[in-house]
Amino acid sequence: MRPLVTRSKVLFAALSLVVSTGYAHAQEPAPQWQQSVLEHPSVKAAERQAEAMIAQGQQLTQPLYNPTLSSRLEREGEFNNYTIGLSQTFDWSTGNEARASQSDAMTVLAESLYEQAATDQAKTLLTAYVRWFDAKQRFALAEQQEQIVQQAIELVAERRKAGDLGAIDEQLTVLALSRQLQQSAAAYQRLQTAEADLRALLTSTELTAQAIDRELFNVKPKLNSSWQQHPTLTAAYLKWQLKRADINWQRSLTQANPTFGIEAGESGNENVVGLSFSVPLQIRNNYTDAVQAANNEAVAAEQRVLALRKEWEAALSSALNNYRFVKRQWQSWGENFQSRQTTSMQLIKQAWLTGDLSTTDYLTAMQQQLDSQFAGIELQTAYRLAAIEWLYRSGGLSEQLGLPPLSQ
Repeated sequence: MRPLVTRSKVLFAALSLVVSTGYAHAQEPAPQWQQSVLEHPSVKAAERQAEAMIAQGQQLTQPLYNPTLSSRLEREGEFNNYTIGLSQTFDWSTGNEARASQSDAMTVLAESLYEQAATDQAKTLLTAYVRWFDAKQRFALAEQQEQIVQQAIELVAERRKAGDLGAIDEQLTVLALSRQLQQSAAAYQRLQTAEADLRALLTSTELTAQAIDRELFNVKPKLNSSWQQHPTLTAAYLKWQLKRADINWQRSLTQANPTFGIEAGESGNENVVGLSFSVPLQIRNNYTDAVQAANNEAVAAEQRVLALRKEWEAALSSALNNYRFVKRQWQSWGENFQSRQTTSMQLIKQAWLTGDLSTTDYLTAMQQQLDSQFAGIELQTAYRLAAIEWLYRSGGLSEQLGLPPLSQ
């Protein structure tokens, strides 16, 4: 069995590597990410909904009126009279043109809504993964710290027998272990919650197969006009266009469309041919209120687009500033603390063993070291979440994950 001091040094090194190895090495991207997004039920539902909307749009391109076939048979004395007629209503009010405009907007809107659903799902999935990875690192760190405190209890017991330490030192280390057990339990609960959230979003339950290339988060953001093509903004704009097309449709209803018909048959053993014409009289209802309502809805939709664009632009600028700042903080932590973790902890340990540091100061210093490593994990998580938010707001998340459009 190795001496306790040697074993504790090994644990010190392992403890410092919880943060450094978990974050310093690039991870290979897994193909399951794209599959997990595209195969998730919410995205599949959005795909079907988009296909239904496209079908509805195609229906609007069809002629507005079908021909009408009519027939009549009657008995007049000794004669059987009959007629067969065909009538057709003609669209003289440009209703078909209005419906065609709606069809075009609905087709593009369907694609934008699908892309919006896929992008939102990708953001939710990556966020869940980052939070799970955060919880995983915190739990590993808590477990390592728990082992160090347990070994400190053993060291205190040996030194107390040798007369170097008193009963109060042993009691302090036991209290430290109690606190650490609570932290480990809390970290485990957090890990289980994060793992459940992540599993609900994955098509595969193998969490060990999931990894993200760190270059996904190492973006070089800059403000440009590409964010204006974000599917969320595009969908809002197309909804406005649909409302505008509905104005033309409602306006077409205020104009009467005539119906022409032709009839042929026999009456009293004589052949008869007739023409018919009818047109609705827009007297009791001229549908102008519907036009006004459609116009107000279009104006409201336009204002919603303007509000969303202002909100999005502000959020984009905030996401950019947040990403740059948090990235600098994370890099600063790595430069100033990450490489010094092992040496610092060993120096604190050695000072305690030689009597230059009291047990109280030793436990306080160890807690500060632990807090520093937790801070590293928190900064890493904040940096990754900021990168995801920027990619999402700027419209680059789908491109980064290679999410195909609906047409593919």
